[in-house]
Amino acid sequence: MAWPVLRRTRGRSSCMTLPRLLVLAALATALAVAAQAPAVELTDGTTLGPDTWEAAQRLLPDEILEHYRTGEYLNRIMEIDRPGYLSIKQSAAFQEATKANRDKYALSPQGSIIDKATGAQPAYITGFPFPDIDPQEPQAATKIVWNYFYSVWWNGNEHFLTELVLLSRRGIDRRLTTDVRMLMYDSAPEARLLPNPNNLVLQSLATVVQPADLNGTVSLTWRFRDPTKHDSQWTYVPGMRRPRQVSALNRSDGFMGSEISLDDGPFFDSKPEDFTFRLLERRDQLVIMDPYSIRGEGEIAAVPGGGWRIVWKDVPRIGADDPTWRGLPWAPVSAVLVRRPMWFVEAVPRDPHYLYGRIVLRFDTETYQGSWASKYDRAGQLLVTYQASTGAFYSGDGGKTYIPAGGTTVRTAENFLYNRATVVLFPPRNPEHPADYRVPLAHDLFNMDTLVKRGK
Repeated sequence: MAWPVLRRTRGRSSCMTLPRLLVLAALATALAVAAQAPAVELTDGTTLGPDTWEAAQRLLPDEILEHYRTGEYLNRIMEIDRPGYLSIKQSAAFQEATKANRDKYALSPQGSIIDKATGAQPAYITGFPFPDIDPQEPQAATKIVWNYFYSVWWNGNEHFLTELVLLSRRGIDRRLTTDVRMLMYDSAPEARLLPNPNNLVLQSLATVVQPADLNGTVSLTWRFRDPTKHDSQWTYVPGMRRPRQVSALNRSDGFMGSEISLDDGPFFDSKPEDFTFRLLERRDQLVIMDPYSIRGEGEIAAVPGGGWRIVWKDVPRIGADDPTWRGLPWAPVSAVLVRRPMWFVEAVPRDPHYLYGRIVLRFDTETYQGSWASKYDRAGQLLVTYQASTGAFYSGDGGKTYIPAGGTTVRTAENFLYNRATVVLFPPRNPEHPADYRVPLAHDLFNMDTLVKRGK
């Protein structure tokens, strides 16, 4: 998923701020007290909050655990492995494709996937390219990241109306709506048939729809298979009345004062070859999930012409939309917490001018879906945490096609220096609001002519 980049966010200090020091000191004191407190068991239905937070030590990033300790976040624990609940794992077809990939692929020195038999980049892969991860292998972390990308790309072409909500502790500062289309050349079954003369992985087109002063701002991105080629990215700004090419480094920037960047997307959307990866550890974490989809209360509908549309649940998804909520405005109030085994991967950008010095990514060891991303500057100070929720997979055609149908999906970027956040939401229950996967998209939509036409 993509959004247009307009300008770099304000400069960030590399020194430890007083508010951050106070938070860490408070958490350290609380942990010491909790060590002497009676153990609390996090069972199904338990609410994680001020009375139970100590049971979640090491199960959440420290900065998120602090929200639960102070009551700024409150979420129930949910056990999802029970009869009648839907699976969070990919479809049987995806699993079979994964089995067929065993011992088929390797990594080049640049971190690209190559065919073991030929040494060349494969034109198309489906399923996890690396079914077996050996944590002792030097390239294990890079393989985990590639598995994550192929789990996302399996969903195929996308057309979404996304809502970016900019928040401070006072509440909502601004809402922006963006129309996003993405064309996939890999992983999804229909991608195999697409002509691909430019050797692309994907193309995306994003148009700002609201507010009126930003309407017509358009971003176009091409991502290449060639590991030496950076993403090509162009933006049309109505005030300039012409398109301009922007640096691939802009993908790490927020825009319009928000905390969301192009490199966030569904969780981590950077080009893998632009980073080096290191496996830190494997351990359990509590991750945010959508309870409605897991309980079978999600909905999808067929899209005329092909594809499937998610019907979002019309419930408060963040604290700012719930008049009874007293915690943080960006708290994920309709989500639950599920305990999952996770890979911890450190990502370090190859380019020294990238906005962050390192990012700690957490991936599910079975589904490879991402949950928490902690972003640090080069001095080691935490700047931003990106939170991504997941859900179950749904089928509307008797099991032939499955799509992720989170009914209350949220993605949140929280800035700890400026004490604010941006949340990505999806407008609920409106047939005119696309939330579509596996939809047919013309490849000639993603060119400069469209960029200019949509920007007028």
